[in-house]
Amino acid sequence: MKRLCKIVVSVLIVCMCLTSMVVQAADDQLGMVVDGSVLTDKTELSTDTRSGARGTYLSYGSATLSNQGNHVLNMSGYTSCYKTSDQVKVTLHLQRLVNGTWVTVKTLGTKIAYNTSYVSVSQNVTVTGGYYYRISGSHVAVKGKITESTSSSTDGMWVSK
Repeated sequence: MKRLCKIVVSVLIVCMCLTSMVVQAADDQLGMVVDGSVLTDKTELSTDTRSGARGTYLSYGSATLSNQGNHVLNMSGYTSCYKTSDQVKVTLHLQRLVNGTWVTVKTLGTKIAYNTSYVSVSQNVTVTGGYYYRISGSHVAVKGKITESTSSSTDGMWVSK
């Protein structure tokens, strides 16, 4: 019985050490800012470009990154216009932080809606754990010869191994 207790305690200690090493990888960079994105341990991040008028047609764009668990992230975003436009577009780039640089690993879109004031896109993506991820979005409205655009970018989200 004593031997069994020692084995259980040893296994628990090893598990705690391994868990702290995985968490440590995120903590080393947690709070740093890389290309305008704060590195976080949050499970949902969103951003939009509502601050200030964007144009005659283009109102704002939004991007959201949500951790669904088991290395699955939901990337979603939309573009909204003040008025009906000939084309409303949204493009999302899922980016992974590699050696201090954001590298695109998945592009969603360009989704285009015609003769409307709104378009959205969403998709689940399976990713590799042990990295920070973010969404970079492009939002466009076209009316005749007028093209208005803006971009959005979330903070970085840690996905554990």
